[in-house]
Amino acid sequence: ADEMSEQAYSDISSAARRGHDVGGFDPLKDKIPTKRETANVGNPQTAVKTENMNIEKVLAELQAIQAQGPKKYCILGTRHCSLLHQQIVELLAYALVLSGNHVYTSGAQGTNAAAIRGALRAIKPHLLTVVLPQSMSKQTPESQELLQDVTNVVTMPQNDGMPLDMASRICNSHLLNQTDHLISIAFHESKTVIEASREAQKLDLLVTMLYLD
Repeated sequence: ADEMSEQAYSDISSAARRGHDVGGFDPLKDKIPTKRETANVGNPQTAVKTENMNIEKVLAELQAIQAQGPKKYCILGTRHCSLLHQQIVELLAYALVLSGNHVYTSGAQGTNAAAIRGALRAIKPHLLTVVLPQSMSKQTPESQELLQDVTNVVTMPQNDGMPLDMASRICNSHLLNQTDHLISIAFHESKTVIEASREAQKLDLLVTMLYLD
């Protein structure tokens, strides 16, 4: 499980050439810690990798993942990305789960939906968790259809009365506190995703930021 499959690498290179509700999360009851109870990975300023997104960077990331062994990865990103970038994210999530890593993401379209599709392709449902910022009924019909195939879905119905950006920040905080490494795909103006990256640094997570512009 620690080794990346040759098929996953082949799929990524090829792309470059061309709910079930398991319970809600309540921030009033389930307090989000300000410090992680995991081993410190060092100075967060030196743990951040900021790159423009291309296939070479993604392949380098996969090689590093293979060397480190299974971890918990959070994939978050912009809704607005090209079909090619969605394919790369999908294949990244597929490779992560195929090699035994647990992928966490949220339910928005674009990057997050691509991560869900990729993780599902690996046919290891216990290694995918999707956390929604609000209740299932608040999701788009497309998201609800995709989430029917996800075993581990956490909803936050108590956030239904909030603006979506506020609910998304709470959701992202919960995701970050479940994981070891954040991979974010964003534009330089993607405010919510960049805020999540900064929060991840404060929590001493490893952070890989892939910019689309």
